[in-house]
Amino acid sequence: MLKFAVKNLLIKKLNVVLIIVSIMLSAGTALLAYNTAEQVSDGITSTATYFSAIIGPDGSSTQLVMNTMYFTDEPLGTFPADVMYTLQADSRVATVKDENGKVKKDGDGVDMKYVVPFAMADSYNGYNVVGTSTLFFEGKTLKDGEWFDDESCMQAVVGYEVARANDLAVGQVIYTGHAAGEVHAEGITVVGILNQTHSAYDNIVFTQVETLWDLHEHGEEEEAGEGEGEHAHAHEGSLCAILVKTTNPATAMSLVNSYNDKTVSDTDGDTFVLQACEPMSVVRNVLNDANSTKYIVYVLCGIILVMNILVICIITLLNMNYSAKEIRLMRLIGVSMKKITLLYVIENGIIGLFSTVLAFLTSKLCAGLVSEYVQDMGVVLNRFKVYPLEFAIMAGILVITVLPTLICTKVIGEKDAV
Repeated sequence: MLKFAVKNLLIKKLNVVLIIVSIMLSAGTALLAYNTAEQVSDGITSTATYFSAIIGPDGSSTQLVMNTMYFTDEPLGTFPADVMYTLQADSRVATVKDENGKVKKDGDGVDMKYVVPFAMADSYNGYNVVGTSTLFFEGKTLKDGEWFDDESCMQAVVGYEVARANDLAVGQVIYTGHAAGEVHAEGITVVGILNQTHSAYDNIVFTQVETLWDLHEHGEEEEAGEGEGEHAHAHEGSLCAILVKTTNPATAMSLVNSYNDKTVSDTDGDTFVLQACEPMSVVRNVLNDANSTKYIVYVLCGIILVMNILVICIITLLNMNYSAKEIRLMRLIGVSMKKITLLYVIENGIIGLFSTVLAFLTSKLCAGLVSEYVQDMGVVLNRFKVYPLEFAIMAGILVITVLPTLICTKVIGEKDAV
């Protein structure tokens, strides 16, 4: 029966190709839209849970969170690093513990606190350079090498994609510079390469914050945030943001209230106004806007899917109508209606299965193109990520390709019986 069904399909190959293309486009679009929307939502939400509060220069809280946690947009500016040292003595900030629950100590024997510096300055072959500490890598693992030493300088841990695209290996020296083309004379040694995270971490060069201060101490400091679109470079002894983990949600709110709109001064007497925010709250607002867009995409995909279902049904019905004589002929030679129905169910089942598999593969190929767009949101799509609902969509498409066949053969059978 299967062999005969395949031969029958080859005879009607033009109609078969039209149906396959129609299903592939509609189902592929729906699968791609759903998968992309879910990965963007998951990626943004999971990253936002790492820290309780972010402190940075006054301005847009959304820009602060997106720049600090997803490396998008530009830093809002800089402020004195003294704020970081004040936070390290704040009782509301959580202490860092090892796997045995013992509090870790820094090089001076002082309890380590979850106060993570963040400074974005320069680039390496188009990839941003971020100055921070090893606490920023919590939950991440290394593909090769080791973490940089927080007590040292001129070391880097590079993202998976940075290493792959630039053929970097542990021990190599890289030279970073300004966007304008200036390259620092002193190089940074790659000591570690991150495992692929399918996040913005894959596209960043990380180094100690002191490294950025050292690279910019020789008259290379630039005014931070002057002019629209200018890169806010990290000055010596200054930061673009500080990420903090607090002891509990209540202390997080207390810390945010303490540092929001707070004014601080540097050694030159210049004043800086700070802002503080809870990243999860900011991300929720971003996701509310994203969800509205996501639902619009779903509606459009649904419309496309319904239109293609109608096309599939019409083509199937026409094919069955053309096959009416063939069915009657098979009935005359003694083939039962049950076997005839099975034949056409197998035919359309083959079409549906082949189409949905192609749609699935097409959606994964297109995910690479979409990934370049969503990288602006700090999310890198995983082409191999599959959600259970995607299988449900494919199963639904498969049912839709077979259902009209059952209806038509039943109608034809009843007419012949009369």
